[in-house]
Amino acid sequence: MKQAAVRSAARLAAAAVFGAVVFFSAAPLSGQLSGKATDAGTGEPVVGATVLLVGTALSTVTGPDGDFSFSDAPGTGVYTLSVVRLGYRPYEQQLQFPLEGTRGTLGILLRRTSLNLPGLTVTAARFLMRPGDTPASLAVVGEQEIEARDILTLADALKFAQGVTFNAGTMDIRGSSGIAQGVGSRVLMLLDGHRIMSAVGSSIDFDGLPVLDVERIEVAKGPHSTLWGGNAVAGVVNVITKQPSAAPRTQARLHYGFFQTPTERRFTDQPLTMQGIDLQHSRIVGGVGTTLFAGRQVSDGYRQNNSLDRWRLRAKATVPARAVEPVEVFVNWNRTNKEEFLTWRSADQPLEIDPLYLGDWKREEDLMAGLTATPFASSAARFTVKPSVYRVISQNHYHDNDDGYRFTRWAADAQWSLFPGSGHSLAIGGEASTLDGTTSFLDAGDGASPSAQSWAAYAQDDIELGGKLRGSLGVRLDSYASKGASTDLSLSPKVGLVYRESDAFSVRASAGRAYRSPSVSEQYSSTILQGFRVVPNLDLRGEHVLTFEVGATRQFGDRLWGDIGLFWSDYDGAIEVGGAPGEFLVFQFQNVLEATVYGGDLGLRAVLVPELLSLMANYMYLNTHDSRTDAALPYRSPHNVTASLDGLGGDVGLDLRYRSRVPSVLVFPLDERTDVTVVDLRLQARLMGMAVQAKVENLLQARYVDIQERLAGASRSFRLTVTPTF
Repeated sequence: MKQAAVRSAARLAAAAVFGAVVFFSAAPLSGQLSGKATDAGTGEPVVGATVLLVGTALSTVTGPDGDFSFSDAPGTGVYTLSVVRLGYRPYEQQLQFPLEGTRGTLGILLRRTSLNLPGLTVTAARFLMRPGDTPASLAVVGEQEIEARDILTLADALKFAQGVTFNAGTMDIRGSSGIAQGVGSRVLMLLDGHRIMSAVGSSIDFDGLPVLDVERIEVAKGPHSTLWGGNAVAGVVNVITKQPSAAPRTQARLHYGFFQTPTERRFTDQPLTMQGIDLQHSRIVGGVGTTLFAGRQVSDGYRQNNSLDRWRLRAKATVPARAVEPVEVFVNWNRTNKEEFLTWRSADQPLEIDPLYLGDWKREEDLMAGLTATPFASSAARFTVKPSVYRVISQNHYHDNDDGYRFTRWAADAQWSLFPGSGHSLAIGGEASTLDGTTSFLDAGDGASPSAQSWAAYAQDDIELGGKLRGSLGVRLDSYASKGASTDLSLSPKVGLVYRESDAFSVRASAGRAYRSPSVSEQYSSTILQGFRVVPNLDLRGEHVLTFEVGATRQFGDRLWGDIGLFWSDYDGAIEVGGAPGEFLVFQFQNVLEATVYGGDLGLRAVLVPELLSLMANYMYLNTHDSRTDAALPYRSPHNVTASLDGLGGDVGLDLRYRSRVPSVLVFPLDERTDVTVVDLRLQARLMGMAVQAKVENLLQARYVDIQERLAGASRSFRLTVTPTF
């Protein structure tokens, strides 16, 4: 009966897609719309500005001369042209179609601003939109911020995003996650719209992507399962990479640093260093935009048995390079050897481990290839397909186990983006994936390795309701099937409203239900972890969360910008480790967590003294409640602050991270817990055409626990980074 219902739903979705495509794709077209963006102060062309004709499928990027063009502009109607570039005020102009004659040429003057604000976003609606047109709460980390903070990994960049915290390496958006130990992330990570979660644990490898190629990172907070599916119960992180440069461009990034371990905690007389080199070359060859990247990172770590050795390669091609809808192909490869530090040897030796674990290490290697193609595009519709393949190999070299696995995930995503006019846009699509492999510690029964298949169909309608009010309504049907377990079906609806008073002020509200399917690690783990036995649970089902949010964004001239979001989330059957029924000291993943999380996050950007002093600050308040225990959820700090003070145009900077005392932990509740405050200092200058940066992390040598008890935080470190470009 359930399978018949699924087939009926699939046929209905297919009929709806076909009908919508036939109806919406017939919009009349006119001639070419072209223009040129220049700096209002200098008259120089503005390169790399994003140009969007709001309410259509048309978007592009200005070229080397600041020029852009659309060959199939709308035939009739009034549309808004939006032009956005970091460091400039957003530009908007209303256009009445048809334009005079068959060709429209626009001169666009962009004016500089000291406020670096979020521009157009693609993550909230699966197509390009202005942030003020979507009911989603957004945080954006731009290329300029990444460079100014001397960021080495994506995790380091995301720590300063509004509403985001990290718990011993686990990314947490608005209190959604405690410490997942690399399994079952409630945050979805995308690379240019492609899912890049690990195939086995559905976890995020923040070190596997080169920051040298990042244009911006979009964080869509709150449940986004309606559009993006599993893992998006707390939010979506979409890493947008740079377009290949028109002129040949080579960039190198070299860093060297060392840890300064306090005398009373020192465990070796040898220096503990970190070093790395990244090389990236971009150019257009025969009309094909190409980007090649190679990098290596080596670190002793600040703790015993905590070294890292990582190689990374990346290649990307854009064909044709200057097309409005090019075909994009990429390949990423990473190989990492890393030693394992699980917990301290004693309170007096927090950076050392039990001698029994010395020498434990693991190797991880992954390869991902993806393609984005748009077989059909007009001003009224766009059809996009995104196939990908992900191959991962992991092998433990531990004193007590040699667990390992080899898995391959094939996936595909297809979407129609439809724009029938009158402020109306519709996204209709589907996804499918299959996962298979071999493993020594995941048991699907009778020693068989697990496999999993999933598919989904979704639709989201964004429509102008009149005046300055827009509405959003979406729904998604997910199906997840794994070996030895019954099929899991889930429906994820979402509704939202946004009132956009002007470019400077908007108010939003949304409500939705999100779903996350269990990872194969959660369903099938059969291993020994830290001396405890973990067994499979084939009855494990996906988890759900119901969320409500209201928020507002306000800008005051070119000096001040603020955003606030108030949220409430109710978790039902969330997956957590629990005791296996009828067995002593044996554990498994179970649908046991019933909890409520509510609070608010506030973001602020201010220019205190133009061109001399600026401030970026975020505050988040969390109140969590576990319905089973009447206690707070573990590893969530009630008060969380990040701030950056930049002087002399960013040449001097001070970064602050503050976490209030964690009220609840899982393993050692009697251990002392305190607030955590970490301060970093950074300096930068340009010498002989090179960017030279010096950074001191944990400037005040704070001794703290990295949220999880008995996991000591990093000691003070010094690092020098040199980035020549030629």
